[in-house]
Amino acid sequence: MMQLFERHKRIFLFSGIAICIAAIILTVNPSAGSNVFQRGLAHVITPMQRGASATIAWVRGHFSAVANNQQLLNDIQRYREEINILRIDNDRLQLAGEENAQLSALVNMSQRYAELPMIGARVIGHNPNDWQRRFFLDRGVDDGIANNMAVIGDGGLLGVIRQVDPGRSQFVSIIDSEFSVAVMSTRTGDIGMASGDIRLMQQGLIRMDRIEATAQIMPGDEIRTSTHSSIFPPGILVGVVEGIYPNPDGHTRHAIIRPAANSDNIEMVLIVTEIFGDTTATHDDFIVILED
Repeated sequence: MMQLFERHKRIFLFSGIAICIAAIILTVNPSAGSNVFQRGLAHVITPMQRGASATIAWVRGHFSAVANNQQLLNDIQRYREEINILRIDNDRLQLAGEENAQLSALVNMSQRYAELPMIGARVIGHNPNDWQRRFFLDRGVDDGIANNMAVIGDGGLLGVIRQVDPGRSQFVSIIDSEFSVAVMSTRTGDIGMASGDIRLMQQGLIRMDRIEATAQIMPGDEIRTSTHSSIFPPGILVGVVEGIYPNPDGHTRHAIIRPAANSDNIEMVLIVTEIFGDTTATHDDFIVILED
């Protein structure tokens, strides 16, 4: 087609000019020319007019569609921004809800152990790894905090203060291998020593040792701090027995305990501001008591 147009472009050009001139004459002076000529010219011009109208309509529709698409893109962007804002608000509400839930739980714990002097503290940092689990609190010497004070979380005993600075303190979690506490079974009164264990730490469990072979402890029993403890107040819930197993010596057994307080995602705790024993102890000295 293009080759044909190139060959005869002068003919097409002159023909087009002639048609346009005739159209102008007929428009200006309708009496000019015969009806036959007018009809013939109409057959030529009418399709051109239709084509031009269709082209104009397409162009208008195209630009209208482009404008609509741009508006749609603007709306989508606005909706995305609104969704992000709603998401942020939802996250804030969720965090506030979680914080309120923890506060409510701690209020319940403070009421449960109303006889103990306690102060609230916020967790401001932590240093977890394979060997230890330690948390930093926003309470320190200036708030009356000292080493060996018990830390209580939602559910029960959470750890013990091991380092104190003027404005902050650090506590060792109950699952840390350096933690130990004298405990007893609420149901049977059997005693033992609960300690963090490196092999159980990743599972969030602790071990209760020095259980007599004749002890009646069973899975499901509650374990609490004992009156034999050198630094912890008695009666604080430590955890629940998951299993009990014989030791190779044949005279004692050990139990696996799931702590009542979970150290994951904690934000607030309670510190018992009184030490019930040796203020210089770095570990519970229940072992010495047993051996005496």
